[in-house]
Amino acid sequence: MQITAVRVFLVQGLVIVRVETDAGVTGYGECSAMNSGVIKSVVTDSLAPLLVGQNPLEIERLWERMYVSTYKLRGQAQSIGISGVDIALWDILGKTLDTPVYQLLGGRYRERVRMYASSVARGLDPARSAVKAREYIDSGFTAVKVKVGTRWGFDDLPDTAIATVEAMRDTIGPDVDLMVDANSAYSAHAAIRVGRRLEALDVFHFEEPTPFHDIDGMAQIADALDMPVAGGEQDHTRYRFRELLERGAADILQPDVIKAGGLSECKKIAAMADAFGKPVTPHNTNRTIGMAATLHFLASTPNARYSQECTILPDLRPNPVRDSVLREPICVVDGHIAPPEGPGLGVIVDDSVLEQHGAG
Repeated sequence: MQITAVRVFLVQGLVIVRVETDAGVTGYGECSAMNSGVIKSVVTDSLAPLLVGQNPLEIERLWERMYVSTYKLRGQAQSIGISGVDIALWDILGKTLDTPVYQLLGGRYRERVRMYASSVARGLDPARSAVKAREYIDSGFTAVKVKVGTRWGFDDLPDTAIATVEAMRDTIGPDVDLMVDANSAYSAHAAIRVGRRLEALDVFHFEEPTPFHDIDGMAQIADALDMPVAGGEQDHTRYRFRELLERGAADILQPDVIKAGGLSECKKIAAMADAFGKPVTPHNTNRTIGMAATLHFLASTPNARYSQECTILPDLRPNPVRDSVLREPICVVDGHIAPPEGPGLGVIVDDSVLEQHGAG
């Protein structure tokens, strides 16, 4: 079997990779949609020439070929491009062997994955935030996340984080896991002050409290708080995550399957985290191919023990084209999602949608 083409489709907020072979087996992957034009160029101009004519089943060799051959361009954009290709290669392997990807990643460790609702938006007043959290819990979720803070470690005021979390906790009660995501909002000292007050409200984890590049700041926060500090959604490759672990910068690692290097790399990151006694809770704001890949990762990874991120589609801007990429949507049932059971990623991609809306 040989790869005959690697194509990228930009479909209204999605970056879809399609890897075609001379055996008629086609694999689909997804890249993070940040700077989608740049990512498309990475895949089509930088990675595709390295892949055409190669055996798609030799995933480790091809991952290394993509990573090493582009070392002069190494960075997050390259890793995002590699992620989409890598996911597509696993899809091809699963389809070729007529088995779900999670079986190839180590077998099913869990039959379904508990999800948390992501997220109550920042900018809502505390009362409205509490109402939104209650809506998520009433729909079946047993965990919810709220975004707080405003800017890149600038400690902008007024900060309604504590009032918002207090209102949410009063509304949803003591038995719901409540996560707080600052998206790099605070300096280290401010994050520690805020974090100590969040601990009193039984917050499950404090995500990216300070800008992700400040590893020393993250380590300082993690050391000062009893509440777990989560991070890693902006990071990529096992090499960066090794640094986070060695420096004690995160208690929960959050590699993103469509950013950090794909399924191959995230499995390595998870195994390394396990060696340090740390769990993984992948970042995931996707509900299409990226979600399917993340579910196969979660189903097969022992230390993915907590509730996992599920973006709530009804709260996104309506996008019927995006929602039609998969012929059957991935659905939440009682706050859980089961990994797709079909061969490969187990999802059916509508190529007509890709060709009509994503070609160019």
